[in-house]
Amino acid sequence: MEYKGYIAEFEYDEILELYSGRVINSGPYSIVTVECEHEEDLTRILQEAIDDYLAWCAEDGVEPIRPSLPTT
Repeated sequence: MEYKGYIAEFEYDEILELYSGRVINSGPYSIVTVECEHEEDLTRILQEAIDDYLAWCAEDGVEPIRPSLPTT
C-alpha cells in the first residue's frame, strides 16, 4: 500500500485478530506503525498516521524522513 510516496506492508495475526503495518521505505527505522482490527480500515489508518507524522514534523520545524526510492 502506498500513500504520499511512503510504502507500507501489513500482516495479519490470526491469534490476536489484528492487522499490523509499518512504512518500509523510510530507512532502517519505520517512521509509522499502525494496528487495526478490520481490513477495510487499513487505508484510512495508514493515511491518518502518515498525515499525523508530517504534521508533527511541520509543527516541530523538523524535516520529515522522506521515502526512499525502491531498489531494483
